[in-house]
Amino acid sequence: MDLPSPPKSLWREMAPAAEDTPAPQGNISCDVAVVGGGFTGLHAAHAFADAGLSVAIFEAGPVGLGGSGRNGGVVSAKFRRGFAELAKSHGLDTARRMHGIANASVDHLIATIERFDLQEAGFRRVGALKCAHTEAAFDHAREEAEWLEKTLGETGLHVLDRGAVVEETGCDGFVGGILQDRAGALQPLAYLQGLWAAARARGIDIYSRTPVTDISETGAGVRLRIPGGEVLAGQAFVATNAYSSLTGATRRLAHSLVPFRSSIVATAKLPVDLNARLLTHERSYTETRRMMRWFRKVDGRIIFGGRGALGHVESPAALRRLEQAMRTIFPMLGDVAVDYRWSGYVALSMDGLPMAGMLSDRIGYAAGFNGAGVAMSGYVGDQVAQLMTGRPHELALIARASLLAVPFYAFRSIGVRAVTFSYELMDAAGL
Repeated sequence: MDLPSPPKSLWREMAPAAEDTPAPQGNISCDVAVVGGGFTGLHAAHAFADAGLSVAIFEAGPVGLGGSGRNGGVVSAKFRRGFAELAKSHGLDTARRMHGIANASVDHLIATIERFDLQEAGFRRVGALKCAHTEAAFDHAREEAEWLEKTLGETGLHVLDRGAVVEETGCDGFVGGILQDRAGALQPLAYLQGLWAAARARGIDIYSRTPVTDISETGAGVRLRIPGGEVLAGQAFVATNAYSSLTGATRRLAHSLVPFRSSIVATAKLPVDLNARLLTHERSYTETRRMMRWFRKVDGRIIFGGRGALGHVESPAALRRLEQAMRTIFPMLGDVAVDYRWSGYVALSMDGLPMAGMLSDRIGYAAGFNGAGVAMSGYVGDQVAQLMTGRPHELALIARASLLAVPFYAFRSIGVRAVTFSYELMDAAGL
């Protein structure tokens, strides 16, 4: 996988340019080397520093090139798999633990913003609305909400009828919805840049445009190769997620993940009348189709995202399909232009849950957030750092005793295309 150029996104237009700090020529030593400078790596680094360890972070590209700098900024307490499904497959006690982790991930994000005064991240607890596209989907969403309330004690759930969803969204294509008022949203690149600045301020060495090309263990610790030198560390933490195949150093992790391209489009600023009608509460919104799309209003613009953009490079055709889906939901956008289009990889795991643990006695990892990692990725990074420093932690099903390789890994893109195509057919048939 080649390192792409930073996308021209709305987030990059809104956030000041971050300073690149490539590693100096020569060797570096530290207690812990963190490979990957996204949410996972930064939260782990802060946890290692809290334990009194010296930390160095190595990011292969510029700040925010990966998913942490270009995602939708939706902060929610969830996994790709629902809690009722987890209860059925792993038991109610395990589902309760996973539900606790999901809520703890949001609490951890909010505590981090408060701790480092990351006001630029623009976090707001505005709630998230799941919009049902059919009566059957609405019935299922209501049953799920009732189960969450009665079985797991979930709070802040509200059933909205069709009229309320029309008032919320400004469009009449949904039959109802479920509002979770504990969710929120932020500017992801600004949040990431704030984490970088906080790391530098407390003495963590952090390097951009510094790929790690090899990791090996020695008698005394871990040796990492970087351009112009080596890093000698007592431990290493790998947080490369969807870009784990970028170099040979993390290929072992890459073979347990399926990179999936996720795309976002952002309109021009809306005319005054449309801005007053559409997404007036400025929450995050999702729909219930299998090929799920999500949308928000930011800076007076509609931003609209989803998966299904396939291939190793950004596809203009896929972005056009995404824009068409947006205009289907919001036909009133008419001739409102699209100002920004960007995409990049997220990492899917085989079982739809994040993966974390130890690759060896000295090397930890976390990956596979399945497109729902704004809060979860940072929390899991923190928890693995707690594990690696002998402190209490909670990972439940996220903890893995070993990596599970993707079957027929060389043909993974064919499988992704097949699943995507089948989902699109079922959505078109209303199934």
